Amino acid sequence: MQLIITDNASQWFKKNLNLTSGSGIKLYGKTVQPHNVKHSPKQGYAVEDNLDNATVVTEKDGINYHINFDDGWFFSGMIVTVDYIENDAQPTFNFKWEHNGKADVDASTGASSKYEEYWE
Repeated sequence: MQLIITDNASQWFKKNLNLTSGSGIKLYGKTVQPHNVKHSPKQGYAVEDNLDNATVVTEKDGINYHINFDDGWFFSGMIVTVDYIENDAQPTFNFKWEHNGKADVDASTGASSKYEEYWE
């Protein structure tokens, strides 16, 4: 899992959420019930400075962008780029699989597609 924040997205977050150096933004995925995962451009974010549960942290312009352990399954195996295009309502999320365009994890359950390799 990789997290990339573009310059434009960083400036948008700082300006629109009144962030200062040391502030944090938690990123999380939105699901459509029941249990349908959709890696779409519009995902969730919230101001959260606490990094105790963070599994991935990317610092950009003094702001800590992070994904918490509870949301890691949604982003697992992905390169996530958060960008902002002028005049959009909010930043957009772009998803790309880390490994040859394929998922190594079933996003709906968090189970590895290589689960048989871990059997005894």
